[in-house]
Amino acid sequence: MIKRGLAFLLAAGMLFGAVGCGKEESQEGTEPASSSGFVEKKVEAVNFDSGVELTDDCKHLIYALGNAPATIDAAKYFKMRIEQESQGTMTVDIYTDNVLGGERELLESCQFGDYDIVLATNATVASFCNDIFCLDIPWLFDNKQQVYEVLDGALGDYLGEQLSEVGFQLLQWQENSFRTLSTTDRPIESMSDLEGLKIRIMENELQLAQWKAYGANPTPMAFTELFTALQQGTVDGQDNGAELTWQSKFCEVQKYYVYTKHIYSPYIILMSQARFNELTPEQQEIVLKVSDEAVAYERERCSEYEAVALENIKNYPGMNYSELSDETVEEMKAACAGIKDLAYTKVEHPEVVDLLYSEVEKAKLKYPDDAVEAQQ
Repeated sequence: MIKRGLAFLLAAGMLFGAVGCGKEESQEGTEPASSSGFVEKKVEAVNFDSGVELTDDCKHLIYALGNAPATIDAAKYFKMRIEQESQGTMTVDIYTDNVLGGERELLESCQFGDYDIVLATNATVASFCNDIFCLDIPWLFDNKQQVYEVLDGALGDYLGEQLSEVGFQLLQWQENSFRTLSTTDRPIESMSDLEGLKIRIMENELQLAQWKAYGANPTPMAFTELFTALQQGTVDGQDNGAELTWQSKFCEVQKYYVYTKHIYSPYIILMSQARFNELTPEQQEIVLKVSDEAVAYERERCSEYEAVALENIKNYPGMNYSELSDETVEEMKAACAGIKDLAYTKVEHPEVVDLLYSEVEKAKLKYPDDAVEAQQ
């Protein structure tokens, strides 16, 4: 209960933790030009007003997450719709920028019921539910439609069941986009260019094996240490999505950006199973319904942020943008083909890997990459 008390104290001083919801806001789509002439493009900010007066005995849900803008927008949307659907008997207190702890700490607190809802990346969640490790196999997907088809289908349902066994109620598979690559001192045109590259990775055995297979020198490191490590040359590269790469100002300490799409990493929105079970059936239905709405909103919003981030990266002075050739992609896929076998040893139920590949195959037939590109 100490952590919940701390959260409520923090709420008084936080913009997104306030009981009410602000009215919709907007901002200009561009920033003033810099001395180099570069003009940063922006995604218009949004806020939501539920138009609902909260009841005196309103139930507050603590929702803790990081700083990815699309996920924050989705949390605000979730809050608005919870208030509307519950007619003011439920609301959400939102804590951004990991002020309540890092991902591992948030997950532990959620398991114990200290916090109601938390956001974490799949690589961190895998330490609590080993079957999630299957999502760290690289080069599975060609496009986002394939990802959604798999995560919203039989595989996502199966992983949700496994998460419930370790104290979590799965709410959403949110967009975290495809990982891409940026480097300090070298363009990446072939796999041989990765030889000896000191790249920061998450502390994850499958990601470690992937980069070693390419000939790189992967270094597990906390994300909070990454900018300084790139600046000081402790590492030479990093792999995150375009939006996070731009937001974190890595362009200031990197010269080359490669749109690799080598792995898709989702954000996972989890609720404490204990807290979920304390809700009435009607409240549970509201939470699940609004979660479905929020993930659809977040995915659309994330695509907006990603498109703007890519444009900014391409136009940023001194940054060199490129994409891998088909030949290089095939070379990298072949180099890390053995990671599927490693995944079998890391997951708790090896059949989940077979289910993943079966679902991916069906998704690729439904959403072939060339057909999706033609629609865009």
